[in-house]
Amino acid sequence: MKVSEELERSHHEHRPDPYWKRAHHDWKFWVGLVLMLAAMFIYVMTDDLAFVPRIHSRQAQSGTNGSSGAR
Repeated sequence: MKVSEELERSHHEHRPDPYWKRAHHDWKFWVGLVLMLAAMFIYVMTDDLAFVPRIHSRQAQSGTNGSSGAR
């Protein structure tokens, strides 16, 4: 048996690593990661994707606690 035949046979028997071990070499992984991080950033910065920010005013809350406010 020649050395080249032995190398060729061992090359065909080699199993590739699972995808999760070599995923960081794939461009699709990095695109997905960047999109996911951008979505998380947008979600946090927009107050849970609210188009109109929620304003919790103290005046609206103080009038609902049962005190009359009249002197």
